[in-house]
Amino acid sequence: MQLEINTRHFTMGDDQKEVIEAAVEKLVKFAPRPVESMKMTITHEAGRFFADSVLYLKSHEFRAKAEGMEPEYAVNEMNENLRKQLAKFKGKISGKQKGEGGGLGKAMLDGPGLPNAEAGPPEGFVLMDMDVAGAQSKFEVDELPFLVFRNVDNDRLGVIYRRSNGELGHMEYTND
Repeated sequence: MQLEINTRHFTMGDDQKEVIEAAVEKLVKFAPRPVESMKMTITHEAGRFFADSVLYLKSHEFRAKAEGMEPEYAVNEMNENLRKQLAKFKGKISGKQKGEGGGLGKAMLDGPGLPNAEAGPPEGFVLMDMDVAGAQSKFEVDELPFLVFRNVDNDRLGVIYRRSNGELGHMEYTND
């Protein structure tokens, strides 16, 4: 992989450069395809460091920006942003390679023993409209393994579940 690091308004030491290169090498492990190159610019302005990078895979590029009090902190945050993008991309391409389609709703309606999509949802399957607090209350009262609901505050699909530490967890689907 070709790595290009440019600095503006400061000179990076050899130790800092080694730490940054090691962090980038760890990031490469998350790429679903070979990384062709990465261009990074680290700028020092007003006592803060700003990292900006572009990671190139075959026919795809990923961009990230971050800031921190030290160049290493800015690069670590930027790498975390890139890692999330790569993980999301890897999930998309692996789903396409497996021939998945239609999502959870289609799987539920077309599963064995369930009616097909034209017949509508199975009896007793109702997506409730409620806010997060109401969903948490219903989850606690009904002692469910999880609760799927439509959040009335933002019209997103939400899930309430119990984490391993006993606390309630809340996830929402975003189309980002």
